[in-house]
Amino acid sequence: MSNQEENIEEVVYKAKEKKNKKAVSFIWVLPLIILGVLSWIAYESYMKKGTNIEVVFKSAEGLKENVTPLEYKGLQLGKVTDIKLHKDLKSVKVNILVKNEVAKYVASESSRFYIKRPTISLTKVSGLSTLISGFKIEISPKFRTKGEFEEGKQKFIFEGLDSRPDDELSAEGYYITLLANDKESLEVGTPIFYNQYQIGEVVSKEFKAEKAFLNAYIYDKFNYLVNNSSKFVMNSALKVNYGPSGLNIELGSLYSAIVGGITVVTPKKDDEKIKRDEVHILYGNKDDLKKKKYFHIKFANASGIGENTPIIYKGITVGKISELSLTPEDVSTKAFIYDKYKYLLTSNTDFFIKRPKVSIDGVKDLGNVVKGDYISLDYKKGEEKDVFVAKDYQDLKKSLENTIITLYADDLNSITKKSKLYYKNIEIGEVVDYDFTKNFSKVKIKVSIDKKYENLVNDHTLFYDLSSKLVDMKALNLDINYSGFEPLLNGAIGILTEKRTSNLSKKSFKLYEKYKDVRDLKRVYNQGSLYTAYFDNSFMLEKGMAVVYKNKEIGFVKSISFDEKESKVKLFIYKGFKKYINNTSAFYKKSKVDFSASLNGINLNIDNFTSFLEGSIHLMSKTDKTYDKKRVYSSYDELKNISNSISIVFDDVEGLHEEFSQLTYKGVKIGKVTNISLNKEQKVVVKAQIYDDYESFAKKGVIYYLKKPIISLQQVSDVGSTIKAVNIGVVTSKAKDVFAKSFVGFDKLPSIDKTHEGITFKVNSIHASKADVNAPIYYKFVKIGKIHKKELSHDGSRVIMHCQIDNRYANLVRKNSKFYDISGFNVKFSIFSGSKVESNTFTSILKGGLVLVTPEEYTQKASTIDEFDLIEELPDGWDKITPNIK
Repeated sequence: MSNQEENIEEVVYKAKEKKNKKAVSFIWVLPLIILGVLSWIAYESYMKKGTNIEVVFKSAEGLKENVTPLEYKGLQLGKVTDIKLHKDLKSVKVNILVKNEVAKYVASESSRFYIKRPTISLTKVSGLSTLISGFKIEISPKFRTKGEFEEGKQKFIFEGLDSRPDDELSAEGYYITLLANDKESLEVGTPIFYNQYQIGEVVSKEFKAEKAFLNAYIYDKFNYLVNNSSKFVMNSALKVNYGPSGLNIELGSLYSAIVGGITVVTPKKDDEKIKRDEVHILYGNKDDLKKKKYFHIKFANASGIGENTPIIYKGITVGKISELSLTPEDVSTKAFIYDKYKYLLTSNTDFFIKRPKVSIDGVKDLGNVVKGDYISLDYKKGEEKDVFVAKDYQDLKKSLENTIITLYADDLNSITKKSKLYYKNIEIGEVVDYDFTKNFSKVKIKVSIDKKYENLVNDHTLFYDLSSKLVDMKALNLDINYSGFEPLLNGAIGILTEKRTSNLSKKSFKLYEKYKDVRDLKRVYNQGSLYTAYFDNSFMLEKGMAVVYKNKEIGFVKSISFDEKESKVKLFIYKGFKKYINNTSAFYKKSKVDFSASLNGINLNIDNFTSFLEGSIHLMSKTDKTYDKKRVYSSYDELKNISNSISIVFDDVEGLHEEFSQLTYKGVKIGKVTNISLNKEQKVVVKAQIYDDYESFAKKGVIYYLKKPIISLQQVSDVGSTIKAVNIGVVTSKAKDVFAKSFVGFDKLPSIDKTHEGITFKVNSIHASKADVNAPIYYKFVKIGKIHKKELSHDGSRVIMHCQIDNRYANLVRKNSKFYDISGFNVKFSIFSGSKVESNTFTSILKGGLVLVTPEEYTQKASTIDEFDLIEELPDGWDKITPNIK
């Protein structure tokens, strides 16, 4: 063990020495990376920054910052970055950032810029992409080669164009230059038509020397339709013009009104083509193409007329006013008349302005209200003339040898130069002028009377003021004149004339202040007779009150003598009206206003202005009574009550009202209730007045009953009486010459065998039927009558129904006819056959009813003395019984 240990050598290894290197930290690398990124961004920003240019446009409509692109043939070259108001305050400055790679082509003196907009019409659709992306700015360079751009100068501020430049158009196309009227507004894309078919369009427009020029392109296949003889006219689309000459509306075809455009008229098809540098006028309308003869008209006052005011002769437009100019002396106008009417321009022709007359009473020359005033003329043959002095139309009328008279008044009141002279509601003249007399004590009014009415005026004619004093215009139903409400506004003069002489030797008359003054004078001149009449002192009459017959004054109250018991009045009746007064005549006073009102209604009666202002006495020429002496009653009702009144006695008259409750026969009002009172027996006495045919309703046997409202499931009738007054129904009598003035009234229509409505038959039943009063009676389910009344027999053994059958169906009721009860419905139940519900009509469930069945072998007609038994159930097959009743 020890020897082995000795043989083992100790080996010691020497350590290998290695040189240690120092590591670099990552924190020193990060700044280098950031520096590299920033350098790249700076490089990219520099390379892509682009070049700024400025373009000045008239309007920035449709342009948006950082949205609107700059394009050339669809390639985007830049973008709008800023839009500001230009320093001239009339336009806008648009800043565009242009990409660097194309900057030398855009920022060049050759560049032109315009805004590309969408075009949408019935004839063309283009630029639709701009509806979504917005408007675009297009560049149109003048230079076409790279060498030109390199030799050209740079430019950064530009003036924008209104439309695409003309030099971009095809050099081989047929282009026409049109000089547009400054009043017309035309856009690029406006169509050009020939016989309403499109043959071209406006492709550009330019404003030079304060004039608008349009460049129009004619499609190749239509070149032959346009040449030097062609005329270009704006389509007659809808044009509305309202000015001094009134409302002017022009409308061509519906297509033209919608599309607009330009129409070409080519009279010579073989003329030479239009050269590119030639300019043709664009006419505003076809009227401009007509040959015209120009002349001048001078006006003292041109109020109401202006440019385009028509000149109309006999309803035809023969020319127009084209220009107006003001001179120190007058208004001078340049006018034209169509060449074919130039014969109207003679030394004897007069021109004047025609104006409408508008008032409350109506419109004269209504057409002028719409189209305005116009120029008219009075043509007479003569030598040719081209300068005229217009006359006033009214002066022209007055120059026709009208009669001129002078009126003297204390006051002018409301009379003006617009005031008219009236006789029996017809205008016969007008006021020409007015002034003071020399001593200023009176007003002098000159009146012109139309020649055709001059015979109405003679030395005894009376003139009175019809001015705005309404209370002085009385008795307009007489022979005075009144033309509506115009006298209230402009004043007027009325006349009363006498035919005692037809000569007019006087040149001046007095103008009376009111109608009453001339009325009293007229009465003095009338011949007539005096009648004495009596009246009680419960009302008052006045001297001068008119006596009226059928709305015509036939006399007046001459004098009044008062007495404590009964007063006396003298009535002067004009000659010619005496024949209407006899021993059955009576008079009554017409109050100024007859007014009464309640929940039942309103009565307002005004007979005429005379009655309204002072009351009047009216004559009833023929009454139903003979009078020993003439009487004047306080009212029409009092007069009628004396002769045409009856008394009806009721137990109760709830709902009946004086003056509002009517007497009705077959739905017609034949009288009214004038008084309601109680008698000694505490019965209600109703005094009623019969309007006409007194004999038919004041005889024995006439039935008067209250028509009260009925509202139930079975019936609705006279429902108006729930709100208004209850009326009294009348059933006439066949009695002859048996008159009566007092009657017993019924609460409802009593049972009677025969009336104007039908014939009544009695139907007996052991028990009261479910059919109530007014329930229908059917024949083959056609209503032929109704149950009028139900009552017990005298001994109480049965119920009697009074069945009223309409007159036209009474022939169906025979002695062997049967009446069946169809009221309600029947329910039958059986274990073997089940349940059964029977009903005839829905009405029979609610109201009940009867059915009349007449056998095929029928007998004689039934009369009111015949009685029938009510059968409760209809037999099987009843509806198949169909007799042919004759």
